[in-house]
Amino acid sequence: MAGAAQAQDDEGKEGPEIEVPGKEFTALSAYYLEIGNNSDAYSINYDRIVYTRDIFKAAVRIGLGTNIFFQENEPGVYPVVPVEAIGMFGRYEKHLELGLGYTRRFTDEPDLLQNMYFGRVGFRYQKPNGGLVVRVAVTPFISPENKSSSSGLAVVPRFGLSIGRSF
Repeated sequence: MAGAAQAQDDEGKEGPEIEVPGKEFTALSAYYLEIGNNSDAYSINYDRIVYTRDIFKAAVRIGLGTNIFFQENEPGVYPVVPVEAIGMFGRYEKHLELGLGYTRRFTDEPDLLQNMYFGRVGFRYQKPNGGLVVRVAVTPFISPENKSSSSGLAVVPRFGLSIGRSF
């Protein structure tokens, strides 16, 4: 049960559960700006916790980004869409965050990867009843579209920061 604690008597036996007020995880939606991570430079994202039990929570995420502010060496403006399945491990505000996802660049530029798969290992701060959300993570890309002269999969190390609000 979320927000419950076990009490022990003097002999170490477990007693009845004690409710901890305000610790139920009710903020199931979040929006945030993500810098780096699994978009080209930034993305605006929405995620929704779809399952919560004890210390584990599962969420899905979708974002929308673009290269619009970073066009110097780019052939044009294109949208970037990351989607992800996220698992969070933590009881209250602090969570280990693990994820698997896919990012699509909507461009025909032959030198750019268009389909990228990524993993996430990071930290998420989110209050159970809503408010500030802060995420930091390492999110390496793997793509079957290797555009370099070396053979095999393209692997791109990435990391980033997200700041937003949950409700």
